[in-house]
Amino acid sequence: MNSTPLLQRRSMKLFIAAIITLGVIRFVLTVAGLPDSIVKFSSMTVAIMVGTIYFALTTDSHKERLKASYLLLIPYMIIEVAALGYTWASGQQTIFHANEYSLGTTIAVHTLGHLAGGLTWEPLFVFLLMEIVWGISRIFRRRETIPLPTGEGGPKGRVRGTE
Repeated sequence: MNSTPLLQRRSMKLFIAAIITLGVIRFVLTVAGLPDSIVKFSSMTVAIMVGTIYFALTTDSHKERLKASYLLLIPYMIIEVAALGYTWASGQQTIFHANEYSLGTTIAVHTLGHLAGGLTWEPLFVFLLMEIVWGISRIFRRRETIPLPTGEGGPKGRVRGTE
C-alpha cells in the first residue's frame, strides 16, 4: 500500500488540519455567543470518524492503525483541553463544557478527563474501531476472488461472477 510514514502523508496532514480547523471554528462560534444548536455542527468527531474509516482501509498494519488513532486524537485533545481551559479560566460557558458533553462533572474533572482520556482510552477506542472496519474489509476482499486450479497455462483465479 503506502510505505510513507503516517505523519508525512498528505492525507494525514489534511485530516489533522481539518480537525484543528473544525475545533477552532467551534471555539470561535461558541465564544461569539452562537447557540450550541448551531455550534455543534462544527464537529471534530465527524472528521475523526471519517479519518478512522479512511485509515482503517489504507494502512498496512495494526501498528500503523494504532499510530493513526493517536494522530487523529491528539489535535482533538489539544483543542478540547485548551477550550476547556478557557472556559475554566474565564468562567464563560462554552459548548465544550455543555451538560451533554461534561456529563454533569466539574470543569476540573472534565478537563483532566479529556487530558487523560485523550492519551489513553480515546485513541485505543478509535484503534478498536479501525480494527473492526479493517477486519470487515478483509472479509469482503477475500470474497472478491475465487481461486481456481491452474491448468494448461490458464489463470490462477478469477473475479467472482466471471467464471
